[in-house]
Amino acid sequence: MTAKEYLRRIRDTESDLRSAEQDYQRARDDVMNLKAIQYDKDKVSNSHIGDLSDAIAALDKYAERVNAKWDELIALRTEAEKQIEQIVDGRYREVLHRRYLQGESWEYIAAGMGYAFRTVTWLHGRALGQFKVPEKFA
Repeated sequence: MTAKEYLRRIRDTESDLRSAEQDYQRARDDVMNLKAIQYDKDKVSNSHIGDLSDAIAALDKYAERVNAKWDELIALRTEAEKQIEQIVDGRYREVLHRRYLQGESWEYIAAGMGYAFRTVTWLHGRALGQFKVPEKFA
């Protein structure tokens, strides 16, 4: 696995986390919109979840997924931060930190560092060359 692939996992995990949080919110909204069951009528539902027990089970499943994604993201960020801090050049560290740990765009990084866009992408390439992928992922 290359340094770029390893660091990109952080951004991918953040995206997965946002998706899991949206699923959780949708399930939570379904719970809030459940109405009392009328036993004298046929059961018809146009929501994702049919009754309260289904809703609670689904909500628990989504909450577990969100928590697992948070745990994964925190572990990835912690490991990446350790590796980034071992890079000697502060410019390289800053580019990698801002891009992969803070999720900033190239334009925002360039403006924040006071460099041209091309300079930031050049620094990024050099920084990736200095980044050591942890052995368990290499």
